[in-house]
Amino acid sequence: MQVWSSEFGALRLIERTVTTPEGRSFSLWDLHPDDARKLPPGAVRADISRQVFGLGGPVLFYVDRQRRCRTCGEDFVFRATEQRYWYETLRFMIDADAVHCARCRRQIRQGKARAAHHAEAVAAAHAHPDDAGAQLALAASTSALREHAGGGDIDAGIAAARRALRLKPSLVEALYHEGRLQAHAGRPAKTREALEAFLKRAEGLSRREVKTLVRAAQTWLERADIDDAASSPKSQDSKGPEPA
Repeated sequence: MQVWSSEFGALRLIERTVTTPEGRSFSLWDLHPDDARKLPPGAVRADISRQVFGLGGPVLFYVDRQRRCRTCGEDFVFRATEQRYWYETLRFMIDADAVHCARCRRQIRQGKARAAHHAEAVAAAHAHPDDAGAQLALAASTSALREHAGGGDIDAGIAAARRALRLKPSLVEALYHEGRLQAHAGRPAKTREALEAFLKRAEGLSRREVKTLVRAAQTWLERADIDDAASSPKSQDSKGPEPA
C-alpha cells in the first residue's frame, strides 16, 4: 500500500491487477475503496480498467477542469462526467485533453462532416453524369459548403444545378441552389433571375423540401441587399440554408 498526496489530501493506494477490454493484464496503483469516500461532491470515480494509457495515467478520479478554447478564446469547463465518457467510453488516450469548447467542437465536427459529404457528392456526380439526383446533390452540397466554410467550386455547382434541371425538369430546387451559388459569386442579377424562376416553377408543388426552399427564396428576394446575400447569417436548416 502507498499513500498519495492528492489535491484532496492524503489518499491510500492499493496495487490492482487490471485486465483491459483487449484482454491484456497488468498491475497498477488504484484508489483504496475506503478512501474513495474522501472525494468531494462532483468528483467522479474512474474505472482504470477502461482507460487507454499514453504518456500518462492511470487517472483515479475526474474533477471539473477549467480550460480556454483554442479557437474562440472563451473559458469553458471540461466536466468530470465528460472526461469519464472520453476516456472510458470513447477510450481516448488518457493524456488527451479538451482544447476546444463544446460549441467549437460541434462546429469543427459539422465542418468535417460537410467536407466529407461534399467530397462524396463530387465523386458521385462525376461517376454518374446523367443522374439528375447526383447532380442536384452536388449543387446543394456546394451551396451548403460555401455558406458555412467558404469552400466548393461555385461554377461547378451551378453547372451541376443546370444539368440536374435539364435531366429532370421536375427538380425545380436546382434553380434555388443555382440562385444561392450565384449570390455567393456576387452576381445579383443572376441570383434574382434564378430565384424568381424557382418560385414560379415551384407554385403548387407540395413537396416539403420545396416548400422550405420557397420560404427561403422569398425572404432572399425581399432583401434590398441581395448582392450581399452570400454574407448572410448561416441557417440551421440542413435541407437548404434559410436567411435570417
